[in-house]
Amino acid sequence: MKNIIGVFLLLMFASCSTEGFKTYDGGNFLSFSKNFDQDSTMVSFFFHPGETELIIPLQVDLSGLPLSEAKEYRVVVVSEETTVHVANYKLEGPFKFGVNRDIDSLYVKVIKSDDLDTKKLNLVIEILENENFTPGVSSHGKAKIVLTNIASKPDWWDSKIEKAYLGKYSDKKFQLFIQVTGVTDLTGRGASEITAWVLALKYYLQKHIDAGNPPIYDEDNNEVMKVPVIG
Repeated sequence: MKNIIGVFLLLMFASCSTEGFKTYDGGNFLSFSKNFDQDSTMVSFFFHPGETELIIPLQVDLSGLPLSEAKEYRVVVVSEETTVHVANYKLEGPFKFGVNRDIDSLYVKVIKSDDLDTKKLNLVIEILENENFTPGVSSHGKAKIVLTNIASKPDWWDSKIEKAYLGKYSDKKFQLFIQVTGVTDLTGRGASEITAWVLALKYYLQKHIDAGNPPIYDEDNNEVMKVPVIG
């Protein structure tokens, strides 16, 4: 008898404890990886000499059950928050999230124009609900691409690069680094590669002086241009 009463009370408790809580119903939610209010994707044609079109990946994250088949999702350009001309981008679907993944990519084509020589223009893209997906957390529901042809500090020029390799950033130093090495992006590069390229810049700066020229001055940092790499 005691056992029957115990089971009855346990079932009642379980029923009461779930009342008022929404159980997971198998829905899938999509979000961009970056926080729209804090992060944007900087794209400068300055770092891609000779290129007039670039393909930009935006990471999309899935929350929910893995997909057994690829499913379409919906994205649109937010016109009221976009300042780049429609001729400067192509967002062509259909867009599909892949099978058995929790991360996928959305690709946007951006096109160079003369106004990017003096401006930074925004392209804002938003995930919308459809029959397959619901937008996730609101702060990650939109993504911003900032387009320009102006030099700007790249994401990879972080505190490590500054301290051990290239020193303080300036547009002039970056331009000279590209001129000397032909390299515009150090993302994912190994220490030996980075060291070799930065040493090429260091030797260039020294040879410039050895040839009887005054040191190259870095106006942005108000100092003679230098790099801290050892070698």
